[in-house]
Amino acid sequence: MTTQSDSRDEHKSLLDRMYEQEHIVITASLEIANGHFLQPTGFPDIDACIYRDKEGKRWCLVESEQSMTNRLEAVCMKSPGVWIDDLKGLPVIAVRNKDGDLLTTNLTEPHRIASSYVLDGKRDDNKEMKSLFEQKLGLKNGGDFWPLDKRSDLEKLVFALDPGALLHGFQFVQWKFVGLRQTRLVHARLEAELADESEVNYGMVKWDAIEPESTQEKRANKGQSIAAKSRIVPKEIAATFEIDVLGLKNLALEELQKKFLLGLALWKVGAFLNNKPSFDARSRQTGPSLRLRSDCYLRCGSISWSGSPGTDGAEDEKLEANKLMAALPTGFKGGNGNSESSATSTSDDQHLDFRSLVAQKLKDDKKSDAASEPESGKRATGEETEPTAGKREPFYDGPVVEVTYEPKPKKERGAGAQPQATAADDGPADDQQG
Repeated sequence: MTTQSDSRDEHKSLLDRMYEQEHIVITASLEIANGHFLQPTGFPDIDACIYRDKEGKRWCLVESEQSMTNRLEAVCMKSPGVWIDDLKGLPVIAVRNKDGDLLTTNLTEPHRIASSYVLDGKRDDNKEMKSLFEQKLGLKNGGDFWPLDKRSDLEKLVFALDPGALLHGFQFVQWKFVGLRQTRLVHARLEAELADESEVNYGMVKWDAIEPESTQEKRANKGQSIAAKSRIVPKEIAATFEIDVLGLKNLALEELQKKFLLGLALWKVGAFLNNKPSFDARSRQTGPSLRLRSDCYLRCGSISWSGSPGTDGAEDEKLEANKLMAALPTGFKGGNGNSESSATSTSDDQHLDFRSLVAQKLKDDKKSDAASEPESGKRATGEETEPTAGKREPFYDGPVVEVTYEPKPKKERGAGAQPQATAADDGPADDQQG
């Protein structure tokens, strides 16, 4: 029998139903693609994280929250650190040195838009991005003071330049004021319930018949070495994704923009569980998203989701990874501003034009916008580039903000400087780990 609630939900998209919730939990059962044991994530000095739940069952953390954030971002990227074609209309901040070499993008940086390489980078007017942020956010006294009514400006600015940062969190440590941050709206982790006899320990030997004693030589792989390896035997593997929809809906954005962020989060989860290509910025390799390590290749089984208690989504409901990817809000403009994303347009034919958003947010009182056109030979301001720069092929057919940062010579690095605490110490951003 079809209830009135079921009938009403038939006319709602998955995105609309989830947007009505305050909190969403998506769970997926995973299994080892081949073999009987896997390599969990490890941490310095403590190795794998193993614990007991309230029922006394032994569990192991297969992938941490920080690492899962990296993986949810990696499925959105392709080489050299730009959005994949399905997300082509989203903005990219490219950091180059004075020779034009691509150093990094906001997508490959652990701190995303809050990266010092982005903020210390200079635009075409030879001003640092940092000064533009100070102007847009109303920061005063060297960043020691931030007006109470400027939070909305921060959220709108970050959405225009790096929308994914609102989902995964950021913290601007370049200014003294500590409130320039966003806590994560998407949390994820992989855990495995351990079998009764779960530990697998074995060793490996690297043999060298030529110079077996040369183990201490730098930047060489000479000499013999012995290593121990630890693996676990899982009884079951569970992936958990939590989305703070209430926090998302309280961002100072238009409803269309909020739904886009929720849909982007769902797309990320679906792409990860669908074993889509995943770009590793450290090795520059692209591989399957569920191959976490050499001894940890997983396969997705069933997926379900539940929402807030007392709502239509309170009970667990089965769904597929493809449906999560299809929840991506549609009609955001790509490439040259005339094409759209591969998804179907929204019913009211609304569009998110990130190129216009970027141009608007990067425009100051004296300069025109700094959003670069994809056509070769055009500057961010629309003027002709230098002859050498004009020869450079566009690396991304979408809105690009280019800044220049010249790395310090190695002998100048860290001279008298204290190690900088990462935003991960305070919650929102992530550390890179595998």
